[in-house]
Amino acid sequence: MEFTFFILEDDPACRRILGRIIEDERLGEVIGELPDGYGNVIGTIMYNQPDILIVDLLMPGKDGIEIVEQLRIRNFRGKIVMISQVEKKEIIAQAYAAGIEFYINKPINRIEVISVLNNIIERLRMERSFEQMRDSLAVLDKVGSLRRELKTGESGPPDQEIIKERTREILTDLGLVGEPGSHDLVQIILFLNAVPQTENYLGEYRHLKDLYRAVRDKYLQEYDRKSDVRAIEQRVRRAVKQAMEHIAALGLEDYNSPIFERYGPKYFDFSELRLKMKELENPKKGQARTRVNIKQFINALYWEIKR
Repeated sequence: MEFTFFILEDDPACRRILGRIIEDERLGEVIGELPDGYGNVIGTIMYNQPDILIVDLLMPGKDGIEIVEQLRIRNFRGKIVMISQVEKKEIIAQAYAAGIEFYINKPINRIEVISVLNNIIERLRMERSFEQMRDSLAVLDKVGSLRRELKTGESGPPDQEIIKERTREILTDLGLVGEPGSHDLVQIILFLNAVPQTENYLGEYRHLKDLYRAVRDKYLQEYDRKSDVRAIEQRVRRAVKQAMEHIAALGLEDYNSPIFERYGPKYFDFSELRLKMKELENPKKGQARTRVNIKQFINALYWEIKR
């Protein structure tokens, strides 16, 4: 089947109806089901990585909105449909804010379900087509670069485009896709790669404001004449905090996660990371005052890119 589904619903009859609709209409394959929000529900969904998740709002254990929020923190890429008999506009708005694509009211209407799922499938097909086009263009670009190298006999250290791509790959692992600060971090790494002495900006006694100011003068003013050092500083700090939360959530889910092991101890102070994990584990106790070491993060990112 082209698309995969996962159903999270405490009513067995409802699960059967949804599964039968998906099968009868040849919409895809149901690769997993869970009857409630207890246990390692987030890890199970992330492991299966369905294209479309159908989740009930009201269930024993974690409710549907909480599950959606935690999946988005972990950068779940599937589309999410929520089903419920709740019709309060405030709750429905909260569900959309958490990241769902559609909200279906119970009792289930077969025609509505088919229409919604076909709509999502069409979106997925379009997204995949765009990804294939982008990948094809990237391949053509690389082939052109290789031809130029063969023609001129030149090769050398990675150029700025390769550095940019490597940086974006790592920022994706860190859960920073779409974060405003991720653009600043890319520009910072490009700048550090271009200057002869990184110690002038990342040295033990250097202030990061010098780095932000230099990056702004070299790159950011081309796009935004109003950009200032403080704005860059705030965006970067928010991005690094988001990265810490993402890595802490992965570590909480699976302490042996390859991404957690790769980035956790290197990019963050581990005692602060543990505090963040405890905060996520017991959110009712309030937020801990976790701190992020921005210079450590940028250093780790830069030297990993240069390896």
